[in-house]
Amino acid sequence: MFHGGGFVIGSVNSEDHSCRLLARSLGFIVVNVEYRLAPEYPFPYAPNDAWDAVQWAATHAGSLGADPAKCFIVGGTSAGANLSNVVAHLARDEGLEPPLTGVHLMVPSCCPPEVMPEKYKARCKSMEKNANAPGGLTIAAIKKWRKAYNGDLNSPLYVFFNHPKGHAGLPPHFFQIAGMDIVRDEGLLYEELLREESGVSTKKVVYRGVPHGWWVATPHIEASKKFMKDMEERVRWLKEHPQR
Repeated sequence: MFHGGGFVIGSVNSEDHSCRLLARSLGFIVVNVEYRLAPEYPFPYAPNDAWDAVQWAATHAGSLGADPAKCFIVGGTSAGANLSNVVAHLARDEGLEPPLTGVHLMVPSCCPPEVMPEKYKARCKSMEKNANAPGGLTIAAIKKWRKAYNGDLNSPLYVFFNHPKGHAGLPPHFFQIAGMDIVRDEGLLYEELLREESGVSTKKVVYRGVPHGWWVATPHIEASKKFMKDMEERVRWLKEHPQR
């Protein structure tokens, strides 16, 4: 599991509740990854750390009582979802053994609007439409964090959406997307790209009327309770429907 925070803030504590839920409900052995953060450690430290962690898990899972040959899922929130996508492509391209069997993406950051492919740009409007969503991620914060991270817009270690080898051959994906999130459309368009153009099995749930990361700040509201229930049910789907 990879935490969010724009590659600048956050820690393993950010995902503690989600990790415990998956361990308790599904019997998972969960590796909660503390990757290095910008600006002290700018791009590509984070994806390199993430890939190192996945390779370590593939090799050493037995020491934790897990068998990745049966089920090997990566997941994360926001920037952590970005890292999950990056390592999913690396696992495919590098022939990771055992291979990943699923990817879980929570409010994913998938493609900065300035490098969104032309055929999708007209439909990528959430950055404008949800700019003033109360309590959510702001454009100012994104700009600040992206400057600190200094990601290469031409690198698949950052913008996997435009991966030169495409997306065919990736394992099933489950998306959880916030309806008032400024990165909402990036996630919706990536899910469509996987499903319709790349032959990847996907499921998605869109939560209307809530901003980026809302379930952390307001765990008591119904949308947050549904988010956690959906996580349990759809990650179980990833577990029961692996694709190798």
